Amino acid sequence: MNKSDSITVHDEEAAEYDQQVREYRWFGTEIVFGMCFEYVNPQDRLLDIGIGTGLGSLPFAKTGLEIFGIDGSGEMLKICNSKEFATDLKQFDLQNIPLPYSDNFFDHVISCGVFHFFGDLEPLFKEVSRIIKPGGIFGFTVFAHTTEKTEKAGSQNPEGYSEFQSDWDTLMFMHSDSYIEKLLQGCGFEMLKCLKFFVLSGKEDIEDLCYAYVAQSAPSKSR
Repeated sequence: MNKSDSITVHDEEAAEYDQQVREYRWFGTEIVFGMCFEYVNPQDRLLDIGIGTGLGSLPFAKTGLEIFGIDGSGEMLKICNSKEFATDLKQFDLQNIPLPYSDNFFDHVISCGVFHFFGDLEPLFKEVSRIIKPGGIFGFTVFAHTTEKTEKAGSQNPEGYSEFQSDWDTLMFMHSDSYIEKLLQGCGFEMLKCLKFFVLSGKEDIEDLCYAYVAQSAPSKSR
């Protein structure tokens, strides 16, 4: 299956997405918000990468931040737009970097439930480093390596990520903690927080392990 098929899946599931999030006990959005809250201020400009229907950035909007969103699914963006909290929404395939924003444009960047659709995260992390201001906060989630998932992995990269087929027949990836730490450091970020949490995997009543991270862009960045 083509990686871009994840966009098709989200287009097809857009109308039911918010309900599915509740059914699968996906609290990644609330977790990232809570972990980032102490570092953000009203009127800060925040980008939500893979904004979807807006569940990840809506709490930040209620706190007074100016929200920008980018997503490959037009149907998801329609629902997000109907909630009337975002300043700007762009439809954009995240495989096609660079991202359509200028350097140091955002105070903060988040991404909830998106990076598990990508294996090598370095290109995206470098883009986040480019568009975020010095001292800005980067909050995100990934699927963690587990013994059960690793045994079923179709391909394992020695750098620290593995692919697997989800219950929705979509290609997904797990990322090791050491891979994320190395990547953040290499892209000019200091890790501030890391939290493990569980989410139902899909059709089977099995829980997947996830990580939520909060990192800060160096006050003086070099790329």
